[in-house]
This record gives sequence, structure tokens and C-alpha cells, in this order.
Amino acid sequence: MPPRPHRIRPLLIIAVALLGGLCPGSPAQGAQREPVILVHGWNGSATEFAQMQTALEQAGYPTYAIDLPGEENLANAQAIADLVEQARGEHGGSKVSLVGHSMGGLSARYYLKSLGGAAKTLSYISMGTGQLGYWPACLLPAGQGGQMCPTSSFITQLNSGDPTPDPVRYTLLTSSLDETRNDVIAGVWCRAEFAGVAHADEPASPVFIDAVLSALDGRCPS
Repeated sequence: MPPRPHRIRPLLIIAVALLGGLCPGSPAQGAQREPVILVHGWNGSATEFAQMQTALEQAGYPTYAIDLPGEENLANAQAIADLVEQARGEHGGSKVSLVGHSMGGLSARYYLKSLGGAAKTLSYISMGTGQLGYWPACLLPAGQGGQMCPTSSFITQLNSGDPTPDPVRYTLLTSSLDETRNDVIAGVWCRAEFAGVAHADEPASPVFIDAVLSALDGRCPS
């Protein structure tokens, strides 16, 4: 009578494979990070965030860089809202984090305050955003960036009542070269300033990229 086939080795292989999938360091076991929406500034584009998007994705954040429809904050905020819903739909209804550069930080704040975004957002991070407005913008038409004028109805509404609705964690990042670097609003968790980074270079700056990663991870950058 022929010997019974030896089955131990295949069983061991299966057991090892199953245990390997449960190892704490394996990708299958690691917790997925929240989606991050990157919002460019006035006359900008999503391509400005290429380096930051790569760094965030390497750190495990599903990342979306939006191309805003124009220079009008209310329309931009609605575009952010639409992308947030897309990102949440693709990631199990997870809350998101928002990273806005310059005027993009104002559009993102309007989404949080006036479009119900606070309930869907973990953290808000601005870079070089004039949170109280930007005086040179007063020379522009309202729909072309003029809403950034400190006396505009948009800025007045944005900063009236509670400018930082809960439960979002708010971080303001700025450069020593930003004219609006001293802007302060109530309810901010973290504020950090970095020396010598040109305003337009902030989205691609390694210093700002590291600061954004720290803020997303719950650490106030310094």
C-alpha cells in the first residue's frame, strides 16, 4: 500500500502566510490615514503641490490636490465640498484634513464654517493665509480675489462669531516673509512661523511639507 501523502509542509506554509498577514508591521494591519485635500491659492494650480502630495502619500495619506474653478471663495468652497464628498466616498466615509495655501486657506475655512464641513474634517492647516484679509486685494474685483480685502463682507462674515468651529483642529503656518504672518484668529490649536520661505514657494518647501506632516500627526511643528 503506498504511503499517505505528506501534508505538514503545505499546512505550515498556509499557517505562516496567515500569520504573516496579521503581523503588526504589515500593510494589511496598519490603520489607514485620513484623506487630505490640498487647496491652492490665488491664481494657483494643483501642480504647486506635487512634492507635498508625494510626501503625504508616502506617509500613508490618500491625497487630493484640487484645481479650483476660479478666484471667488464661495464657488471655491463648494468645489472643496464636492471633492471632500468624493474622497470620503472612496475611503469609507472617513473624515478628511484640509491644507490650504494663501487664499485657498480662506476658501477652506468658508467650507468649514458655512457649508457644514466642520463635521467632516479632522484638521485644517493653512500656509501663508491672510486670515484677516490682505489689503492689496482691495484693488481687485470681488470675484477675482477682492474678497480677500480686510473690509469685504466675505472676511467680515468669515471672522464673525466663531471663526474656528469645532471639532476641527486648526493649525496656522506662516513664513517670516509673509505680510500677513501676524494674523491671529481665536480657537487655533497651533501656530508656527518659519524663516525665509518665499510665499509662492511654501507648497513645495521641504520646511512646510515637514510642518504639514507634523500637524497632520497631531504635533505642533516648530
